[in-house]
Amino acid sequence: MRRLILIVSAGCIALGLVSFTTLGAGAQTSGGSSLSGGTTGVSQGTLTGATQAELDAVQQELAREDRLPDYSQVVDNTSAGRFAASGWKTGGTDDLAHGGSFAASTDGAKGARFKLEVPAPDTYSVYAWWPVKKGNSASTRFGVSAASGTKWSTVDQTTDGGTWIPIGTYDMKAGDYYAVNISAGAGPGRAVADAVALVRGTTGVPPNDLAPADGGAVNAGVSLSSDDVTYSASNISGRVNGRQLIRQARKHRDTPYYLSPPAPCIAYAKEDCSCFTKLVIRHFGKSLPDSPVKQWHYGHLVRDRSHLRLGDLLFWKESGPSGPITHVGMYAGNGWTWHASTYYDRVYKSQMKYINGYYGAKRVRPRL
Repeated sequence: MRRLILIVSAGCIALGLVSFTTLGAGAQTSGGSSLSGGTTGVSQGTLTGATQAELDAVQQELAREDRLPDYSQVVDNTSAGRFAASGWKTGGTDDLAHGGSFAASTDGAKGARFKLEVPAPDTYSVYAWWPVKKGNSASTRFGVSAASGTKWSTVDQTTDGGTWIPIGTYDMKAGDYYAVNISAGAGPGRAVADAVALVRGTTGVPPNDLAPADGGAVNAGVSLSSDDVTYSASNISGRVNGRQLIRQARKHRDTPYYLSPPAPCIAYAKEDCSCFTKLVIRHFGKSLPDSPVKQWHYGHLVRDRSHLRLGDLLFWKESGPSGPITHVGMYAGNGWTWHASTYYDRVYKSQMKYINGYYGAKRVRPRL
């Protein structure tokens, strides 16, 4: 049952009285999906602005997805018969690469391709993995074979590496075919083809793989040298890194949305936006208040979007720049965020552009 709630300075709305309708779940996809977020005036955060009909439609689609069996597939650059990269330099190694190895583009080479088995026509999430290395391209092109044709996007591979990064969600045809193409973009630098993951639905998450730097396995036949060891600022300072934060955030996916207060903030049972970020950070021993406005006063300011890193806290003022902070999420890479949303009625991943009124970001890194 839908309900109209009058909210007072708490949970994911702070400062002042704001009325809005808390409307069930929804789904947002890209690349030609049958459901599309970002309708004019609609925000996928806390103050949705969505109509009852819009929310009902996406709720029905999410309910359909929830009934489907889980499906995921990982294809690595070492997967026999499933990776083709004519003219690319293969055999590169790094302890932030999936399985320790990757392939890199060379001048004039065609795209690298990953062959995926799509079990049935449906909506799928595509994730990619790459190591962040000097010389990577900030404009790598990813092409995904959607039901309506290949959908291309530009991805910055100079950041966000060492874990699964969302590329997009797509309606895809059934079959066993080369579904992901990676090529160098127009700018300088090399494209990196490491691994991709296909996950059924918009809510699914990839396997909880770890880079060798984080304790993950090294693929058979791959040998890492001392030059492949990552010495990050987090390692040196003894602080939690963004990869750890995002892996923890993904564990909360599909947790039901409950405004706290008045509801209690309970991990994996009842979470609103600031409860979700509070719980993820608390897992690593640091306490944050259950308020997006108050959380803004923690951590270090991120100067602009180009400096966002995995695990950064993202803040929005959905009612306008002169209004209060109304929503908080956690940066998942490539312009995506994990957040607890009234629009979806659960913890979900969204593209940042589908939440209105981006305000800024803070970097909170608990000590190990």
